[in-house]
Amino acid sequence: MKNGEDMQARLSRAWNEVIGEDQRRRIHDLWNRIEAKTELSDDDKRLADILLDHEEYYAFWKGKKPDGAAIGLDPYLHVSLHLAVENQIVEQDPRQVMRYMLRRTGENIPRHEVMHEIVSVFSEYLLDALRYQRQFNRGEYSQRLYDMGH
Repeated sequence: MKNGEDMQARLSRAWNEVIGEDQRRRIHDLWNRIEAKTELSDDDKRLADILLDHEEYYAFWKGKKPDGAAIGLDPYLHVSLHLAVENQIVEQDPRQVMRYMLRRTGENIPRHEVMHEIVSVFSEYLLDALRYQRQFNRGEYSQRLYDMGH
């Protein structure tokens, strides 16, 4: 798990440099709108569902620091990665993401668990793109998901 933790720490630092503060503000604003039960756009509903699916992070969304709970390295990054993969599923771009999701959930693997499998792979390729300042390799990412599913 050490390598996974190192990768997540590096990804978290890179993410914070690129879009971290804007996404934090978006999450807090959205959480306030969720609690106020205001109408949400489709994009906001997608993120709202992800936020609501992560009860362990509710204190963060409310702007508080949780009481010593083991919550991972960066809850904002975690839900942002979920959102990126959800968007890939909805847009079917790349198509292999949806295919992998359908195949694994068809094996009675909980959707959230499958999402974490995809997020793990997506994170590796995203970190590589950020680290080397190159384009995200969709082809390799899709092939990896294909290989994992077969």
